[in-house]
Amino acid sequence: IGTLNIRGLNSCKKQYQLQRLISEENLDIICIQETKMENDNDIERALRPFLHRYEVCVSHAVGFSAGCFLFLSKTVQFQELSIVTDSQGRFIMCDFALHNLEWRVLCMYAPNRVDERVRFFATLQTYLQCEKVVVLAGDFNCVCSSEDSTPPRLHTDKSVKGLKNILNACSLEDVGQLMGSKVNFRYTHFQSSSHARLDRIYVSVEAVSEVTDYNVKPVFFSDHSLVTVTLGSTAQPRKKFNWELWKINVKLLKDDIFVERVTQALETLSARTQLSLLEQWEYFKQEVKELAIERSSQINFLAKKEEKELHGYWLELLRSESDDPGSCAAELKQVKAKLDSFQQERYRGAVIRSRSEKFLVGEQPTRRALGEEKKFALAKEILAIEHEGVISNDKAVIQDTFLRHYQSLFGGDKEPKSPAALDYLLRNAPKLSQEEKEWLEGPITAGEVERAIDKLPMHKTPGPDGLSGEFYKKFKNYLRPFLLEVIREAFENKTLPPSFLQTHTVLIPKTDDVEKRKHVSVYRPITLCNVDYKIYARILTESLQSVISKLVGTHETCGIKGRTIQSNIHVTRTILDFCKAEGNQVAVIQIDLDKAFDRVRHDVLLKMLAHANVGKTVLEGVRMAYTGCTTKLVVNNVLTPKIRVLSSVRQGCPLSPLMFALYLEPLCLSISQSELVRGYAMGNTEVKVLAYADDVAVFCADKKSVGHALNLCRTFCDATGAVINTNKCNGLWHGEWATTPRQFEGVQWSCTPGRYLGAPFQHLKQPSTYWHNVTAELKDRTAKWSSRDMSIFTRSTVCNMFLTAKVWFVLQVLNCSRLNIQKIHRVFALFVWKSAGEPMRRDNLFRRISKGGLGLPHLFLRQVVSRFLFVRDQTNPLIQVMLQTRLVEHIPSFFVSSHIGPPAKLVGFVKEVVDSFKFLTVRYSLEYLSNVSRKKLYRDLIDNLFPAPLYRSLYVGEPGQDVLVRVKKMCIPPSAKTFFFRVHSDTLPVKLWMGKRGMIVPGGVNCPLCKVPETIEHSFLYCWDAVFFWDILQRTLKKDLCLTPHSIRFLPIGANENLPLDMIMVLGLFSLWKSRMTVRHAEQFPRSPRIFFIDYVVQVKSAYEQSEYPPEWIGVFDSLTRMKEF
Repeated sequence: IGTLNIRGLNSCKKQYQLQRLISEENLDIICIQETKMENDNDIERALRPFLHRYEVCVSHAVGFSAGCFLFLSKTVQFQELSIVTDSQGRFIMCDFALHNLEWRVLCMYAPNRVDERVRFFATLQTYLQCEKVVVLAGDFNCVCSSEDSTPPRLHTDKSVKGLKNILNACSLEDVGQLMGSKVNFRYTHFQSSSHARLDRIYVSVEAVSEVTDYNVKPVFFSDHSLVTVTLGSTAQPRKKFNWELWKINVKLLKDDIFVERVTQALETLSARTQLSLLEQWEYFKQEVKELAIERSSQINFLAKKEEKELHGYWLELLRSESDDPGSCAAELKQVKAKLDSFQQERYRGAVIRSRSEKFLVGEQPTRRALGEEKKFALAKEILAIEHEGVISNDKAVIQDTFLRHYQSLFGGDKEPKSPAALDYLLRNAPKLSQEEKEWLEGPITAGEVERAIDKLPMHKTPGPDGLSGEFYKKFKNYLRPFLLEVIREAFENKTLPPSFLQTHTVLIPKTDDVEKRKHVSVYRPITLCNVDYKIYARILTESLQSVISKLVGTHETCGIKGRTIQSNIHVTRTILDFCKAEGNQVAVIQIDLDKAFDRVRHDVLLKMLAHANVGKTVLEGVRMAYTGCTTKLVVNNVLTPKIRVLSSVRQGCPLSPLMFALYLEPLCLSISQSELVRGYAMGNTEVKVLAYADDVAVFCADKKSVGHALNLCRTFCDATGAVINTNKCNGLWHGEWATTPRQFEGVQWSCTPGRYLGAPFQHLKQPSTYWHNVTAELKDRTAKWSSRDMSIFTRSTVCNMFLTAKVWFVLQVLNCSRLNIQKIHRVFALFVWKSAGEPMRRDNLFRRISKGGLGLPHLFLRQVVSRFLFVRDQTNPLIQVMLQTRLVEHIPSFFVSSHIGPPAKLVGFVKEVVDSFKFLTVRYSLEYLSNVSRKKLYRDLIDNLFPAPLYRSLYVGEPGQDVLVRVKKMCIPPSAKTFFFRVHSDTLPVKLWMGKRGMIVPGGVNCPLCKVPETIEHSFLYCWDAVFFWDILQRTLKKDLCLTPHSIRFLPIGANENLPLDMIMVLGLFSLWKSRMTVRHAEQFPRSPRIFFIDYVVQVKSAYEQSEYPPEWIGVFDSLTRMKEF
């Protein structure tokens, strides 16, 4: 347990320092006082970095006074939590149960005034008198003993007397006094020559015997010290780093010394002629690991050497100061300032790196940056697991439970009951022709290795060897020929290098439910393969991908180029739409194979591959990949013993999607070719089964077919060792059934469609409710992101990448009215503008950035294009029959059919298809529509339907039309980009613009300096502060800037210009505006444009300096930072 008076936590720097301190100390409970934080948004931002490790209780400050935080570690099993806070930010009380005891922890910050302190302690007594073990920690702002302050206080105030009485009445003991001579620092608060032990921790008498450690740690960013107490067994030693979990620091790839050493190791690799190529490769990877560890240690030691020595000297001075107050005050101040400069530089480096990353990559948003971390981030530590019917918190038990489970699962515990049945299932499975087989048997080439390296994703967790994709890309030219020879020798020896076969397996929870996460089955095993193995596996995958469509039927769409999940959803939706409308019936069964990927036996898979006639390269390559492979589970950052893997297509291996498709194909074929299974028929086309990876849906026309289909599934399981999880299987009775039993053939059934592959078919008939909920969810998500520092361009990108993605997935298959789409557009627009209203016509936002818009997605036009291409590019036989027989009367110009069924009723999705076709055919010719791509059609619609906005049409033909594209890419603050877009689009809130829109403008619409209407032109060209600023800037640059109404909106630059004058002009415009705003908002100390400009130039310069190749003109920014005042 620790306590610290932080003396204000509003600054980002102080938050950063606290974060480092807490990370170093690894405390379970932390009491923080005097946060001086009142605003909820500020508190949320400040606590965000801590929330992955701690739950935080907050007592808000009142203004800039008081404020407390109580941190509770997520690794401790606190139960029956109860929190009480006060309204003055003075204390937080937390009750919980732990180790069969009832505890009460109070974090408190006593007032400075004596009379207020007396009342505060009296109030506190009511919470201290209880039957629980009490821990009272905080800043008491008084001392109970004359020895606890210097100079000693001869007289004590009345609050001390009251506090002593309360401590005696509640049987609380001062841990600091109990430890006596063991205390390293007597005082906890150092101030000039007056020191005191203000920060204390008291515990109940019954807990005194459990106190095993007490420590005072001075911190240089507060005049108070961190006080810690350990209760219970002695604190566990710091966790030693597990070198088996080592991974390379990608920053080393920019270190010249490390790169040179690796290059030397590569050049001398072939010199070890006594070793085989496979042995040389293993030796090289181990050598790289040793080089990386050695170089990292050197860099780290040199970086911390001076600071470590200075910190030790500072502690010695503090000890001397404790013995002789005031003797080292001046020297302490100097050393503390020096230490602070180290932290300042570290913090500044972090800020610059963050700024550089944000500025240089154009603020590309990520899910992590938006708080959308993957689920495994919620469970980096598994705190409890069910073992033999009992919930255990013991880490050894947790690890052993997972080990036993996966030893059984990966060890092929389910032997096939009827191996001979596999031959029967494979009798009609397709095979490759001899020509195709011979083509696949061609030798692996250097080009294939290079393409595999180029396709490696960045920023991915490496496998057991710790070498990342970035490493292979950095040394591609050296590694490509050697890897090729390693792979060729592996085929000759019929065995892969040992490290290719070694993996780690991380466990990702499938749910956020804490109770469900106590079961082993709720975790999904994801394999971390070594990158060299991934290169090898990708080469095999690319070869197999070219022929996979001849081995796997169109019913399977996962992982096969040219097939998408949308095909399955469209077919299912079509069946559900037309079955009931035409008085037919269909039973849909969704088959759930238990641990489908993990129960794929390798011997079964290899037999299927041999039957498919894929040739020796693929067959032998896969056999080597699966023979002798092992894995270690990563459980709570600890590795388990090795597990032999005899079954499982590893989730994380490039080969797995195609391997599973081949594995599942006999099941799909047995159902689709069975005469006993009647599927859903339309015309001469029949659909019996659809699959997307392990999501298998079977369509039956009668109950007998349901039974036969399930029997075929059982036969497949008997032949392969797969297992059907009947508890998770579900069925749907749809259409005109005589009876609809809730239980049939061991499966639960319903008459209402459910969710299929992410599509909410329960809303198929009445989708309005679904879209209303989606709109509300989008509002909530955008509200959470509203305070993020993102430019208007980035906000548009967020709408495209994250908000639209989920909406569009469903919008492709579920009808949505124009009204609901407009509501979603409204949410997007308000988020982009970061306001409660829209300052200009929304249509302008949908235009491309190069044409004056933001590229915001227009969902209606995307819907129109999607519905048209659904008709034009349709290849699924059942949907083709539906279109030709049911829509021919509605779209006679497109379909020619000899058989015409009853025309489809124009409702829902079908109506949107017909309307979209007519919408496009009245605007474009069929010749154009028959060949146009999706992207071009959408862009042409945007350009044709939304004319150029007025702010662009005034300057047609003038230079600088790509200005928004340039500004988006600029390495400048996000707020500056947003500002410029508003200047460009004439939506900047100058006074005249506000007045024309009926807004209240205090002081009128005139410029306060010039007494003429404040317009954009006046603010940036004609006002005196603008005239003076541009004059000095041009003299500093020694260049003439074009300053006209056109130039400040389009930033034209000459073709031979070497300086980024457009960027400099944006920073100048933004500085003029910021200075004007300080006057408008009546700030006490308004700043001139020059001060703002220099500040932004420094930021931009520091960001560019962090880039790998700083631009040549960066030196010009030095002169701009010395720009003179007028």
